[in-house]
Amino acid sequence: MNENAAAAPPEERFEGSRKTFVAALGRGDAAAAAQVYADSGRILVPSTSPLDGRSAIEAFWRAGLDAGMSELELLPRSFDVDVTFACEVGDYALHTAPRDEGAVTERGRYLIVHRLEPDGAWRRALEVYAPEHRDG
Repeated sequence: MNENAAAAPPEERFEGSRKTFVAALGRGDAAAAAQVYADSGRILVPSTSPLDGRSAIEAFWRAGLDAGMSELELLPRSFDVDVTFACEVGDYALHTAPRDEGAVTERGRYLIVHRLEPDGAWRRALEVYAPEHRDG
C-alpha cells in the first residue's frame, strides 16, 4: 500500500475513486464505473433487492444510463476511517433527462463503506442511497 495515500486526509484518499466513478458514468461507461467496487460489492437502493457483485452493479448503472441518467453528483460530508474500512456519508444529486419527459433531479443521502483490498486499493464494499421524501 502507498504510505502517502494512507497518510492523506480521508477526503483526499477517496477523491480519485469518486472522480473516476462520476466521470465514467458521465461518459456512459457503466463497466468503468463498476471498477471502483469490490468484487463482492453491494448496493442498496429503495424499491429493489440488494445488488450483489460487480456484474450486478454494472448492470444497475447501465440500466440507469439507458433510462436517461445524465450525471451523478456526490458531495461527501463526513468520513470515519479505520485500518481496513472507511465510512463516507454525503449528499447526492442524480440528474436524468428521460427522452419523453423533462429533466428530473433526485436528491438524497448516501453511505459508502470502503474496504482496503489485498492489492492496496480502497474499493466500495457497500453503498446505500436514500432519496429525500417529498410531500405532495
